Amino acid sequence: EIGGGDIRSTPLGDALYESHVLEYDLVRQVRDEMNAMTDTVMMKGMYNASFLGESQYDTATHIVESTGMTFREQVEYLRNDIREFIKSRKVTGHTT
Repeated sequence: EIGGGDIRSTPLGDALYESHVLEYDLVRQVRDEMNAMTDTVMMKGMYNASFLGESQYDTATHIVESTGMTFREQVEYLRNDIREFIKSRKVTGHTT
């Protein structure tokens, strides 16, 4: 099972393609399969203008409502999401 968090609800394969994080040929090989995965868990991301450009605000549709949260509270919220993912799916071993 694959999970993660993002500020957009873009299917995983498309997100990998658009982000240019992995080599194009690798993404090309797995993009359709990753988009078709139904057990992928995408947690909401935290929009913080200090880390993201204003141009990303319009596409940030999958976000945690963080108005009034301190930076520390935002970090703790995301950490808790990760802990809950690990616990609920009985993940053993390494998570990144």
